[in-house]
Amino acid sequence: MSNDHIRPSSIEGIKQLAKRFKKSDGIQHAVALDKASKAAGFENYKHALRKLAGGLAAPGASPVLYISVSWRDRMTKATGCEILKMPLGKILDALLKPAQYKASRGLGTMRREGPDHLGDTYTASSQKAAREAACEAARTIQFIEATRLVPSKAKRSFPRGQFQNRMPGSDHDAAWFDPAAKTFIRTNEPYARSSVSPEQHAWAERLGWAVAVSPWKGMYRPDGGTSLFLLADMSKGYLLEQMISRLAEAPAPIVASAWDGESRPIVPAFVSPGQLAEIEAKVPEVKMAGERRGSNNSVAYSMVLSGARRRPKSRMPIEGHKLVGRLLKSILIGTRARAGVHRRVDAIRCELDNWVQCEYKRDELSDDVFFDLYYHELPEEDALAAVPPSWDRHIVNLDEVKATLVRYYPECPPLRQLLKKADLAIRSLRTWNVAPTHTRRVDRSDIHRNRDPDDGGRL
Repeated sequence: MSNDHIRPSSIEGIKQLAKRFKKSDGIQHAVALDKASKAAGFENYKHALRKLAGGLAAPGASPVLYISVSWRDRMTKATGCEILKMPLGKILDALLKPAQYKASRGLGTMRREGPDHLGDTYTASSQKAAREAACEAARTIQFIEATRLVPSKAKRSFPRGQFQNRMPGSDHDAAWFDPAAKTFIRTNEPYARSSVSPEQHAWAERLGWAVAVSPWKGMYRPDGGTSLFLLADMSKGYLLEQMISRLAEAPAPIVASAWDGESRPIVPAFVSPGQLAEIEAKVPEVKMAGERRGSNNSVAYSMVLSGARRRPKSRMPIEGHKLVGRLLKSILIGTRARAGVHRRVDAIRCELDNWVQCEYKRDELSDDVFFDLYYHELPEEDALAAVPPSWDRHIVNLDEVKATLVRYYPECPPLRQLLKKADLAIRSLRTWNVAPTHTRRVDRSDIHRNRDPDDGGRL
């Protein structure tokens, strides 16, 4: 069937058409992307990326947020990814900082993948569980946007700073901070109660707090019988009426029983428009910063076996190392017979293992965490632990490795060497005509390593 009549209107559509061109015309992937982009009315693929991403983020356009949760059913072995798209009044980064995610029940396992994308770091046990996780995260964002509060773990949020002063009947309670009023608020989401009890009224009068039931059903299980209570310290002069008014006008809580998101395969990995634009924007930024290209952005280091070498003059966050290590481990699965991939990915892993030893001391990075960053096998429940259905997953993961390294490290010769290895590994994968073998996940020698100081272990 001819592909000439197809005119994509999105980056995802261009990628799908490019796959068709690659198969039907026998051309390279990059050439196919340019051809598909021209069919969509653009000069080439880079032009399409720039225009489409820019159009979605243009001034006046309503911000949106994508929430993605991967899942794997242990019984049926089925896998997938649930993606929920929700409208926002403000961009995600204007509502809260990534460091504040962990203070919230609904966002605790979420990671900022892009300015418009939250991705769950955990793999849900089923499609239903994945949808529930996405919806709970969405409800938390709804609450934050309506109340203008941010999550907190502060113990001083309790009345008089004491846990034992919790409101009677507390269930699923949480702390929040109002940046404008500079004070703490608490929420409570008990089951089967939609009014303040006499005991709770007495508690509030005794401690000088205010308690009110929200007209908005809450974040925990609004479709399962929970109600949302708001608690504030009246001695701070804080009034709940304005917050209750804003919650009354908020959209209804997003629930899994009314799911209208997208269900898709885990591979290829979902990349939001904003995430893609952010990655693309960093590439020219690095190339234009000529002053960052020299050895001033790298420092010397020495290991027992490798001798004197250089590394970037900065450090990648530990979460960044965890992400890259997980991706590199997954790429080693099934590629031992392809030296052009396996040796280069292993070299990247080994080099980053050296870098992280120099970047963090033991009091910042424990041995337990360090030893698992780039070695040891992926957990069975990890979606990337299985043999991939095709090499496309490894290509996507290598692209994400490159984007993460560029994001956190300055332009310098050591970084360019790793990126070149990654590019060569991608090229080798694209020309490998052997299908993945579904026998072993990964050779034991690829995941274990002796860590004694005498053989190049941790400093």
